Amino acid sequence: MINKKGWEEQLALSLYLKEATYNAGVTINSSNACSMDQFEADVDWADVVATDKDSVTGKEHGNDQEIIQQMVNLTYSEKRAMPNSLIGLAGLVFGSVTTTGAGADKTHTIVPAAVTAALPSIQANHKKGGVQYGYTGLKGNSIEIKWEEGGPVSLSCEMMASGTRAVNATAFPAVIDESWLLSKNCKVFMENGASISIDASPTQDTESISSGSPVDLRTRMKSATYKFSNNLEGQPGFGGLGVYQDIDHGRRAAELSFQLRFVDATELNYFINQNPMAIEFDLVGAVIPSGSLKFGFQLIVPRFKLKKAPKAEGGPDDSLILTMDAEVFDDGTNPVTKIIGYNAKTAYLA
Repeated sequence: MINKKGWEEQLALSLYLKEATYNAGVTINSSNACSMDQFEADVDWADVVATDKDSVTGKEHGNDQEIIQQMVNLTYSEKRAMPNSLIGLAGLVFGSVTTTGAGADKTHTIVPAAVTAALPSIQANHKKGGVQYGYTGLKGNSIEIKWEEGGPVSLSCEMMASGTRAVNATAFPAVIDESWLLSKNCKVFMENGASISIDASPTQDTESISSGSPVDLRTRMKSATYKFSNNLEGQPGFGGLGVYQDIDHGRRAAELSFQLRFVDATELNYFINQNPMAIEFDLVGAVIPSGSLKFGFQLIVPRFKLKKAPKAEGGPDDSLILTMDAEVFDDGTNPVTKIIGYNAKTAYLA
């Protein structure tokens, strides 16, 4: 017997074309989808199953069981994130992607969709152990982006599908060849108070959050985590034949935390005075082939406040650090978060 190998796993996501109608599926080809690379994926059939053991059957151990609701959840992650994955998955979760640019230079602006707008849905084809299924009606539940000093940016994305699943033999499209997103190429700016000014069209490799001179945190930054969640709710309804007829978001949430090398009481005073703050992560990698922009992304949070006092942490042999736990707010003008991605792809979720 020859056992199947884990490294033969394949996953394709239709990140370039959304479903025209929820759960209708998307043709998986090189125009609409890409095969994912250097990933980890967990496809969970989290079906609701009922038995007759809660009623009288005349049998001590019951007699029957049936699937009441089919459920498919997909958790995807990359230890070393790449632009295509980050842009496509952020667009899926946030729900709104606008692409501009000429030639090879493409700028993808990603913001949370309007509360009244339906989130986009896609199709996934997954093959593991020689068994291949297609999953439709897939929406993004959350995305988490992490930066670590001296290392790569990582990402994880939780997705929820309708529960529809079918054996599939479609060939997998090509992998997109891009470089890793590395923290060594990331600038970080922070501004507070009246000097916060968010550019309508941020410029790559240039701070875009201040009317003055924001604090440059590159040397002090140790790690950072940003997460956006849709808190998805499946809608089985009546007549849905055991799969979700749609999936809608609940109350959405944004989370931000980061660690800095401790210098003085400046950040503590931000908490004491409850100063509003803005932050920008601006990562610039290699030049896009045949273009002038560079692979990378910007993540901008226009307004947050510290929700607990940051205190110096560390033992007698340590350099002190402090943790900034942020409560993210709506400033009334800008999206609660904006991600601008740069690569050579023509469109996402068209």
